[in-house]
Amino acid sequence: MKPSRLEAFSDGVFAVAITLLVFNVKVPDVASGNLGKSLGHEWPSYLAYLISFLSIGICWVNHHSIFDRVAMADRELLFANLGLLLGIVAIPFSTSLAATWINQGSNAKWAITVYCGIWVYTSAMYILIIRHLMEHEHLSANVTGVTLKSLLRKGYIGITIYILATIVAAFYPVAAFIMCFTLVFYYVIGVQQETV
Repeated sequence: MKPSRLEAFSDGVFAVAITLLVFNVKVPDVASGNLGKSLGHEWPSYLAYLISFLSIGICWVNHHSIFDRVAMADRELLFANLGLLLGIVAIPFSTSLAATWINQGSNAKWAITVYCGIWVYTSAMYILIIRHLMEHEHLSANVTGVTLKSLLRKGYIGITIYILATIVAAFYPVAAFIMCFTLVFYYVIGVQQETV
């Protein structure tokens, strides 16, 4: 299969997932009182939206960085990509869960653990795709720019941080959420330092 069909389908899924995030941002129900104060209480929704929007955007950029190097997609690559998209479409749910429960004691631990766990899964699927392409060189196109080896290294760094964040979430959910936010900056800076 030509990779352009795979990319077009994937782009649609990314677009839907990133759009669904905004539905998790709630408008405060203020019958009478201070709207500004009520908006301030919704900070978890805004932070979760920002982290997840940027993270999905980074996933989309990385997806294109990978598939710019693909000349042909085999059946295994198609299924690995579907596995990746499964994680991407779960992000709006986990974002809503995290935003709703981050301030709720022991429930916050579960919510942020699920959020981080989805990112562990998504990172693992990226690594699977990259390794598949590295092991099946006949699928790759000769292009310049970011190498698959470089993308794989960043993938291992990402999954390591997400695994640590998942563990930290069981004890300090807000700290785990901040770890996910920090990883966004790592990927944004990394993208700017290399040609995509």
